[in-house]
Amino acid sequence: MSFTFMRNRLVVPALCVFLSAVASAPAQDVRVETQQQAQARNENTLEQPETPEEVTDPELGDINVVSRQPRPKMFTFSTGQTFNYSSNAFLVRDDTESAFFWNGRVGASFVPYATRNFTPTLTFDQNWFRYDRFSELNFDSQSLQLDLKYDLNRDDTWYVIGSYAIARLYSPDASTGEFYRYGFLNGSITHLMRLGTTPINLGMTGGTYWRHGDPSLSDRVSGYLNVSAIYSIRENIQLSGFTRPELQHYTHDASGSSREDFNLTVGATLSWTPNQYMALAATASYIGNFSTVSERRYDLVTPSLVLAAQFAF
Repeated sequence: MSFTFMRNRLVVPALCVFLSAVASAPAQDVRVETQQQAQARNENTLEQPETPEEVTDPELGDINVVSRQPRPKMFTFSTGQTFNYSSNAFLVRDDTESAFFWNGRVGASFVPYATRNFTPTLTFDQNWFRYDRFSELNFDSQSLQLDLKYDLNRDDTWYVIGSYAIARLYSPDASTGEFYRYGFLNGSITHLMRLGTTPINLGMTGGTYWRHGDPSLSDRVSGYLNVSAIYSIRENIQLSGFTRPELQHYTHDASGSSREDFNLTVGATLSWTPNQYMALAATASYIGNFSTVSERRYDLVTPSLVLAAQFAF
């Protein structure tokens, strides 16, 4: 199995984890964490495996090209439907309230050009969040993000990404309108590997981000590490486990103190990819937030069902 095909197997679980993480986050600070996992958006593209190519030279005869990087698709249209349960809808320490909620998403990406090592991508997303019990938590969001991906080696097992996103959150109630906007600057490095001769693949991403918004109560800088292990049960069925420790420093917390949080996410995903256009996944995760401001401490358990689809050309 080529490593490029192994990367294709990594993409779908990563996509499902990402969609689940975004869907689990909106109640953070009462609906201002919609883009907490935005730095993983580059993994939303389902790539095609490389194929050998032959060329002919009049003096040398037939030549087999050893490696040829496939050209990325210029346009990608995607959608996701995520059905979630939250054990702690308001992300509070005590007197927790559970709820079911739905996250619908449509997005479009554009790759203006690409070289062997460098790929810029511009992505627009529209999200809808609806809760069954707490209509005050309902909101919509729009975001526009530029990703700059640079491959550090030829087989694309090491790469870096720099990105910047702008986003706005607004209420479906026209009398409320927009209530939050922010910018999100992120930088990360990723390493993908095969675990010996086993059908287990590993992915590790380390990075840092800065989020600044209006109002500024959720402004912060953060360092994080994503680690995932993906076991291929069959060619189109994968079981994955993931963890994400993150250290957050808030620059304008409402408490007036120097707030720092340690946020830990652990979970597992079972995904099925019937073809290159669709993915279905069931995922469950635990999120623990440990803060120097005691009232910001919370625990959250959130299982989700994810249906994702995309078309690229």
